[in-house]
This record gives sequence, structure tokens and C-alpha cells, in this order.
Amino acid sequence: LFKFDQKEKNTLLGNRKDYWDYFCDCLAKIKGANDGIRFVKSITELRTSLGKGRAFLRYSLVHQRLADTLQQCFMNTKVTSDWYYARSPFLNSKMSSDIVGQLYELTDVQFDLAS
Repeated sequence: LFKFDQKEKNTLLGNRKDYWDYFCDCLAKIKGANDGIRFVKSITELRTSLGKGRAFLRYSLVHQRLADTLQQCFMNTKVTSDWYYARSPFLNSKMSSDIVGQLYELTDVQFDLAS
């Protein structure tokens, strides 16, 4: 879902950016929402954007913050439209609201995932 209709972006060195970089762009300046980003950046074994993105999703699930995190990102329409094309469900208010609603139901589930 995070890769669907995502615009292709690269770093200066030519490495492909992924949804991890999208999360960083969306959450970097939001106080309290960047704990997961700091945690993932502290894991030295992670080298790719995809690996960091997966670790961030695991962190968010374990800490029951995935719905809140995505809601914060979806509300930042400027960054979201910079990262995704118009067909993305993240840019459709009804679909993004449904996604967040479904993810809020996950807050009742306890995840025990290795970081």
C-alpha cells in the first residue's frame, strides 16, 4: 500500500527513496511523532530506505501508533502529494479516512515484533 502510486525519488548518490523518507518528511517537525524516526535512525544495522521503513512500521505497530502516525502524514497534503501520484489512496480523503479507521482497530491488538 505504501508503494502504490508512489513517485520515484532518488538521493544525490542515486539511491532510491522509499516510504521511510516519506515518513521522515511528514513527521520530522511534529513534536512527539518523531520518536519512531529517531529509534529507527539509531539502528545501525539498517542501511536501506525500505529496511528502515519496515522497521518504522514495526515500531509503530508495537507502540500502537500506526494509525496516529498515518493520520498525521495524510493531513500533510503538501508532502503527501509531493510523494504520491493522484491515484494514491493517501490523497483521497475518503480512502485515507477508511485506512486510518481500520488501523485504529489494530490498537486493540498487542504486537510483539522484533525491531
